Amino acid sequence: MKNGKLVVAQIGCGKFAECQDLPNISSLEEVALKWICDLDLERAKEMQKKFGAEKVTSDYKEICADPEVDLIKIATSHEIHLPVIECAAAAGKHIFCEKPMAMHDEEAWRIMKAVKKHGVKLCVDLNRRMSPALQALKKSVAAHLADPKHSPWRYIETLREPLPEEEYKHMIIRIQDESSSYGLQHVDPLIGGGEIIGESVHWLDVACWFFAPAVPVEITAWGSSRLSHGINLKFSNGDDMTLTFSCSGTFDYPKELFEVTAGNAFFRSEFFVENNTYGVPGAKSEYFPMKHYEGNIKEEGFNAYIAKYNERFNGDCGNAKEMENAKPFEVDKGHLNMWKAFIDAILNDKPSPCDELAGFQSTYLAQLAIRSIESRQTLPVPVERFFPAIFIR
Repeated sequence: MKNGKLVVAQIGCGKFAECQDLPNISSLEEVALKWICDLDLERAKEMQKKFGAEKVTSDYKEICADPEVDLIKIATSHEIHLPVIECAAAAGKHIFCEKPMAMHDEEAWRIMKAVKKHGVKLCVDLNRRMSPALQALKKSVAAHLADPKHSPWRYIETLREPLPEEEYKHMIIRIQDESSSYGLQHVDPLIGGGEIIGESVHWLDVACWFFAPAVPVEITAWGSSRLSHGINLKFSNGDDMTLTFSCSGTFDYPKELFEVTAGNAFFRSEFFVENNTYGVPGAKSEYFPMKHYEGNIKEEGFNAYIAKYNERFNGDCGNAKEMENAKPFEVDKGHLNMWKAFIDAILNDKPSPCDELAGFQSTYLAQLAIRSIESRQTLPVPVERFFPAIFIR
């Protein structure tokens, strides 16, 4: 630490780093940005000028050799995560890594081993679990199941005991995306690995976090491992999650919808801005403000988000990607909360909010989903694979 702050280095300066990582770092009082690293040194210098880092480099090893650096944030393409993490861990640096932590099981095992061997903390930015909306959704479901209440007009058969299946929780996650915006790095098998590895690790992690302590026992997937696909994940207590991911949608409608049925009630979270509960007397909608919005609409919630979006893109406003950094427009998906939780874990020696085991498990499930598509079969999730024993020497 320096002057009471964790010294941070940013490795990788693409669009995500510019619109998410570096603004978040700049907003945190507990950290100081010292380094910015990118293979494109001119790009690194551009980010240095914008965010005020002390130094720039195109070689991450220079950062790992700096004894002042406490924490590195990795926002490189996926195939670079392993060598950067191994180097940083050996140098005693804590590590905040973009998802996916790894593209393959063996890479993930090596990462787990490096982190454990050198006693550093690692956090994977599977940020949805830290979004205020999904945190609230999980709490609402748990509160209802702990003390169920139902609308007085409901009819409940009293001449039989509930059947086992009626006690299960079910989650549906709908993702509609617009693949015409993807660069080829998303689907390059050596760099991106396709959308199951690159994106659906998010929602596989959400399911594992949401249904814990139950663990996955079976996975079935269909479609394309590269683009549009579906995944059903069954858990040890009978709960399940079904993901539908379409790449033929439109940015003119919000990307993510989460729905849960549990305890004869229905819970919905609409694109991180509004949660609704049905079948529970007195339940009220919850609203979550956007992270960035500079317009004139004061209301919150899903319909208000649509109005704000239409306000932003009304008329001849230019290309959406060009507007992202110039005029941010963003719902709260949990990125900043993950930063805050990981910094707290480092400063107060607490568990990481999304550690290397969670990073491995999302990669492992994604790889199983790909194998399920290729084999057109349902596959088991063996407990000995889901919780690997990593030997340190």
